[in-house]
Amino acid sequence: MLLPDEHGTYTLEGDISPEAIQSLLCVGPIGELLLTRIPLVTVKLAKRMASLQVKRLWIRGDVTRCAMRHIIPLPGLRYLNVSCMTSAAQLANFSKADCLEGFRSDLGMTEQDLLQVTQCASLRDLGAQNAALSPAVVSAIVSMPHLTTLDVEGTRFDDKMAKQISRSKTITSLHLGATRMTRAGLECLMLMEQLHALDLWALALNEKDLERLLDLPNLEFISLGGDAHAPPLDPRAVTALILACPSLRHVWLDGVELLAGQRQALEAKLAWLRIT
Repeated sequence: MLLPDEHGTYTLEGDISPEAIQSLLCVGPIGELLLTRIPLVTVKLAKRMASLQVKRLWIRGDVTRCAMRHIIPLPGLRYLNVSCMTSAAQLANFSKADCLEGFRSDLGMTEQDLLQVTQCASLRDLGAQNAALSPAVVSAIVSMPHLTTLDVEGTRFDDKMAKQISRSKTITSLHLGATRMTRAGLECLMLMEQLHALDLWALALNEKDLERLLDLPNLEFISLGGDAHAPPLDPRAVTALILACPSLRHVWLDGVELLAGQRQALEAKLAWLRIT
């Protein structure tokens, strides 16, 4: 008999048998299911799962696009996270996913994949790191009626796309780390006064550029800093900026070496501070 872990998550591993699926069917509706250590999720396995009622599904491994056609319409599925989609086939059925609120795939998403995903009218959270982003895709994203969170880290997101995305009235959380956006794009984002969270990790922005963040009245979370390829940020200027943002409550700094007094000042203001 399959049992959940301490967090209530059920896990299926390796060569998943019909008996294992039957055991889950006997459980009834499942809050969270993890598929892991599976070389490839195929149509055969996806069809076995067709009757499962799963709220949140995590697939840690490759899944074919044909298999995805059977997974997306799973009854009651609200959140789907897959590692990587394979095969030359096209995605389908996102327009039929009436309950799906969150979808993430951080490797291998093509432009056509993304255009298919944007057909899901109920989607609120879209994770598309390292995907083949294009102006056509960004235009489709802006048209999504309920989208609040967008993660396009590691994509070709640039200043022109920033101008496009700034037309969104629903997105409140925007993750743009390691993209091509510069100060010109950041200027465009100042139109999005509804933003609560903004990830600007590993961008070509300096302290003067980041002063524009003061024009976002509802900003509660910010991620700044970056790897060796990003320009270093002055800890004193970053500290002053964070202290000057009245709504900021959560901050992640990467590669910004604060002095003890600077850290203490930030910890006194913020509800959460992470330094890496």
